[in-house]
Amino acid sequence: MLFIPACGQAKTPHSKELKVLSWNIWHGGHSKAYPGTACEAAIGILKKSGADVILMIETYGASPMVADSLGYDHFLISDNLCIYSRYPITDTYTFPDSIGTFNFGGVEIDVDGQPVRLFDTWLHYLPDMRLAPTDQTEQKILAWDDAGTRDDEVRRILSVMRPMLKEADRIPVIMGGDFNVHSHLDWTEATKNLYHHNGAVVGWTVSKEMQKAGFKDSYRELHPDPVKNIGTTWLYDNDDKPTRQDRIDFIYYKGKNIRAVASETYNQELTKPLELNGDKFFYPSDHGFVMTTFKVK
Repeated sequence: MLFIPACGQAKTPHSKELKVLSWNIWHGGHSKAYPGTACEAAIGILKKSGADVILMIETYGASPMVADSLGYDHFLISDNLCIYSRYPITDTYTFPDSIGTFNFGGVEIDVDGQPVRLFDTWLHYLPDMRLAPTDQTEQKILAWDDAGTRDDEVRRILSVMRPMLKEADRIPVIMGGDFNVHSHLDWTEATKNLYHHNGAVVGWTVSKEMQKAGFKDSYRELHPDPVKNIGTTWLYDNDDKPTRQDRIDFIYYKGKNIRAVASETYNQELTKPLELNGDKFFYPSDHGFVMTTFKVK
């Protein structure tokens, strides 16, 4: 574990806006399609995004370069996970006796006097969502999904978070990352014949567990109609043609003194540049990223 403070750009004392970005950068920003260092492309996107906090997944050696370039405080949870913050990091959290740091860890930051807790998450990629048996009944689809470890992982995570969730009305909680599974809020009756859902309506277990724990899905809260805005975050190569998939990357939150006011997902084919706030960047990852702006009281 490595916690490195840095002198980041300070927010004005009266600002209570918090912009959080969650991104799996794909093996430290690896890409065979980019002639330079793909991590540099990721850094360019992160800088242009204006994010105050970045929940990074598949960091794999990129952490020092990203932290130095941004000038943010950062907490290296594991080779896989790292959190960067424009605001001071005042505490760090890992729970190695219950859930490994490869899967989960967090920080507490000071947002102009208001503490906020943020957690970075990676759930196992198996069973692979590309192979979901969508031609089967919902019961069989869930049995296929539940045969993996994601359900157990998220339940262990929510268990260790229980004391903090009880305090969420005083200290807001934000939890994001790569969950490697779809959401029940996306696989509805209205979308069953869209997005290659193959007629399936599925109450995916992980997202249901998050909802049961009192978390709000920030993107879906602000884009309630998945027919109009599915919010794709995952791109994979199917033969030699890129194929879009559903959301598997999320930013959840809980607390009465925090609300999401804007949320977008960004993704791009690996062979095309991403246009972001007027600039174009090579896109180095097979995951899209989620960016949610919160207002914190």
